[in-house]
Amino acid sequence: MRITERPERVLSLGRTDHDVLLALGVVPVGLWQFIPTMKRGVGSWAEPSLGGRTPSFLKPPFDFEQVASLDPDLIVNVQSGGDETEYRTLTDIAPTVGLPGGAAANSVPWRESTRLIARAVGREAKGDELVAGTESLLKAAADRNPGFAGKTVSILLAFGGKAGVYTTGDTRMQIVTALGLKPSPYVTELGDDKYFVELSAENTGDADADVVILLSQQQLPLAATLKQYPQVAEMKAAREGRLVFPADPSVGLALSSASVLSIPYAVKGLEPLLREALG
Repeated sequence: MRITERPERVLSLGRTDHDVLLALGVVPVGLWQFIPTMKRGVGSWAEPSLGGRTPSFLKPPFDFEQVASLDPDLIVNVQSGGDETEYRTLTDIAPTVGLPGGAAANSVPWRESTRLIARAVGREAKGDELVAGTESLLKAAADRNPGFAGKTVSILLAFGGKAGVYTTGDTRMQIVTALGLKPSPYVTELGDDKYFVELSAENTGDADADVVILLSQQQLPLAATLKQYPQVAEMKAAREGRLVFPADPSVGLALSSASVLSIPYAVKGLEPLLREALG
């Protein structure tokens, strides 16, 4: 796909593609409201970039008539499931930037998605600037915290009474390892073919590490979360005070979004918690 003119009406359908667009100064005409509690469709870290505008909301499976009604001259669907039929239908409506070849669904590294989207909207230099700035921010945080270097980490998600762990193929792990941490032995053994692996109650303890970051879909307070997930409460990291649980749900959401717009928010929230947990 070749885009010869800078688009004016950009539709964002990828899970977090709107973050990249907003960082580039482009307010999309519509976006996937991935988190229903985000009343303007974006995280708190991105709301200022919307200005006074609130895009239209869409959700998968996308209503193609609604897509067409927004009259986009570019559709961005990078952080997507990569469904080929969906992609072909979208390209019939407008030029579409989809999941890059060889990339895992919903897991395009933040550097690649930033540069790809920046090129599509004719702001390639700004994209490079955003990537460089985010890399500098991560390096500065690592330099401030030499105690992070070499310490092992696992990132768990509590959901529906179950728990799972993110692998080295996931963008969340890629962000925290940029701070100097390294994946726990269990996470390393999982490889990167999948971005997330569900844990049984019996093997949750295998994901123990020097520090365990716990995220929760229910966004309950820590005490309530541990009561609901005793398999996590029984982990050595939890019992020894090495469990990081952001009280601000937006910190976990920012880490999950893993974009040039959300990473600074996630680092700011996680850095003091990691420092405290690691002594």
